[in-house]
Amino acid sequence: MVSVFVSISVLLGAMYLVARWLQNGVGGMSPSLHALGRFLLVKAPAGAVDLFDDAPGRGGRTWVRFGLAWMILAATLAFVARWHNWDGGALDSLASLGWSYDDGSGLATTVALTLRTGIVMVFLGTGLTAAGRASGGRLASEASASLMALVFTGVSLLVLLLPTIAGIAGLDAATEDLLVKSVSSIVLHSIVGGALLVNALMTLAGRGDAPVSYSGWFLVDALVVMVVAPLVYIAAELGGATQSVWFAQAALEGWLPLALMLATAYAVVPAMAERSVWSSALASSALLLTFATVPVVSARSVDAAPLLQNLAGILLTLGILPLLATSVNLLATAKNGASSIASSPAGMASVLAMLLLPLYAVGTYFAAMEAMVGSGSLASLSAALSRDFFFTVGGLLVLASVLGYMPLAGGRQPASTGGASTAVWMVAVGGLLATVSTTLGSLAARAVEHGVSDADMLEATMANLAGFDLVGAFLFYGVALGFMLTGSAAVRNGFTPATATASSTSDVSTYALAGGSTSIRALLGRGLGLDTVLVVGTDEAALSGSTVIAVRADLHADEVKEFPDLEEKFPEELHMLANYLSETKQDVFSFFRSIDLDDSGAVDARELQNALRAAKIANLPPWDMGRLIEAIDLDGDGQINLPELDIVLARLRAASSEEE
Repeated sequence: MVSVFVSISVLLGAMYLVARWLQNGVGGMSPSLHALGRFLLVKAPAGAVDLFDDAPGRGGRTWVRFGLAWMILAATLAFVARWHNWDGGALDSLASLGWSYDDGSGLATTVALTLRTGIVMVFLGTGLTAAGRASGGRLASEASASLMALVFTGVSLLVLLLPTIAGIAGLDAATEDLLVKSVSSIVLHSIVGGALLVNALMTLAGRGDAPVSYSGWFLVDALVVMVVAPLVYIAAELGGATQSVWFAQAALEGWLPLALMLATAYAVVPAMAERSVWSSALASSALLLTFATVPVVSARSVDAAPLLQNLAGILLTLGILPLLATSVNLLATAKNGASSIASSPAGMASVLAMLLLPLYAVGTYFAAMEAMVGSGSLASLSAALSRDFFFTVGGLLVLASVLGYMPLAGGRQPASTGGASTAVWMVAVGGLLATVSTTLGSLAARAVEHGVSDADMLEATMANLAGFDLVGAFLFYGVALGFMLTGSAAVRNGFTPATATASSTSDVSTYALAGGSTSIRALLGRGLGLDTVLVVGTDEAALSGSTVIAVRADLHADEVKEFPDLEEKFPEELHMLANYLSETKQDVFSFFRSIDLDDSGAVDARELQNALRAAKIANLPPWDMGRLIEAIDLDGDGQINLPELDIVLARLRAASSEEE
């Protein structure tokens, strides 16, 4: 029993030290450690990093793209596994590849590995992108992050193929198991996680005096788990400490993907809603409780004294709380930005994920509790629910990242065509209904086993229950198709030209202030930007609270011509807008307030596009909005504010008057 408490103390102690270093630095050693970290990222391994592009955002996108490919593979294999549960002889022709299909255990292991790899890679890429955007617009080394993505993918493939290689080489089962654990634990996690942790810490060190965002804290803590837990696992295996082995497995299979999923949620949902995190208290509680409890996913039986089993059961019960807190917090955040959420498939995916999170958390908890400290009869159901948890809730967050957050980070519009909406609903509905079918089938089979004593009747009844597997496979086919459609939409979106400048600041477009002026730096922990300053004026508009418009001094500098040359050309849509305002007898201020739906004092390309379409002025595609935004955007920040629109329309009217 002592060993498991020592292991917990080591991991939590490492997380505490990293948190202190991130907050306060390491005193006089900071310059030396920074130089060492820079050398490790840029020069090690020698020559390999130079093969990768170091452009801003490249590292995170590489992780997400590899992860999406793994998710497509995992969903496809999971559908095959469900079909195999219904028809045990469906895959006999593939037995020559080295997997055993008599009970489906080999395929189930493959599904678990591919799913976990895909989830970790997509969420790591999203978390790294969020950290880079909040700290100067890039990671400390984008090239190193891309290299680690390639290494992670390569080693994961090696681990996937090791059983087949071991069978060809004639290795015994014990040697094969040790080889798989050593490669996956040390190389796949500790080395890759160490490089990413150095990269993330150096990136966040460039944030200045701003606090670390909640997404950043989840990312850093997950990377600490990724580095330390494999070392605890190897030490416990060598020392025969089975309880510490259990703890290390729970950390790698539970804490790591769960923390990365929450890091993605706290980055994606505020970005899609264009609002700050609703409650700092709930976010802080979720961060603390995630690593102070036993995760409800990937739970396994505990072979320990009753005291330790009871303690594990209590911590497992408390493990629901961070998931419920995250769901409530981010749903309230999404509610405050409902118009932005409803306008994109990525926004809907993030909301559906938060809606399904409590349902899966509670269902997985009851199965995990019985599997961990009960008789273990629901162990298979607990494992199935954990997989469905990541396929459905995690899969929806994957879609929100791939279709929405990552395009925004790269300066593109979120994907809205190419089957994006269809993919979201196929993953949500297919995953939920497949989970229901699996759960009903498992519970019915358990009831039959305990209630039927006659062997022939038991066999006939169990054969009839196989229909649940068929229905589950049919429903889960939608999940596999959903990820395939997501891959197609992501490829299409990746080839479209960027219509806006990639932002290195927050996605939050507005924040209510009681009065006066304040720096957003003090509010970064709630998802606000680095250097934006909101000035609340004393005019009628500001007093009403309907919109906050800060007139920027640089718009009235000498370089701005209030009366431009007559040969200045304006897009046709601006002439149509000026005519529309004249015909409807609207002033520029009233029109601007009507289209600034989030009261941010600035209008982006999507808001202007919707306004022009609603007023029947023009129905421009996204790739044409960049031209119109560029004509109005005088300060080049990618958005339009009231002074800019007023000045440009004044120019247009002056030019038209001179021509007449």
